[in-house]
Amino acid sequence: MQTRFYSILFAAIAAFTLSGCDLETGPVEKFDNYLQGSWVSTRSPSFWETEENRGRLVIGYNYITINGSVRPFDTGYTKNIALKGYSQESSSVSSEKRGTLFVSDKAVLKNVVFVRWSASSEYMLTVGTVPNDETFRRE
Repeated sequence: MQTRFYSILFAAIAAFTLSGCDLETGPVEKFDNYLQGSWVSTRSPSFWETEENRGRLVIGYNYITINGSVRPFDTGYTKNIALKGYSQESSSVSSEKRGTLFVSDKAVLKNVVFVRWSASSEYMLTVGTVPNDETFRRE
């Protein structure tokens, strides 16, 4: 009897594996492609004490790394390590995309609004809301 149970269990696992595991997993939580990359703060170089303190965001497929002084990420966010996250776009016009960055830090999901826009031939990213916002250019 026990042998039959294990045979059925093995067959079920094999069928599940061979089927490609087509389970619904919900939406893929990732940062939109147009946000992925390295972004450097546009604040005046005289603002920074050292180049290491200069604000940078590195956005990957499903993580964001916050380096240096970055408004509005200066308080309550862990710096210099990859934090899991994703983005959701709320509106888009030809030269501008708006949405929210969601960042999981110490098991708490936090959010910050963003606007990705273009100036001349450069892409710019503004995060946060006035007066606690910051603008970055793609490196």
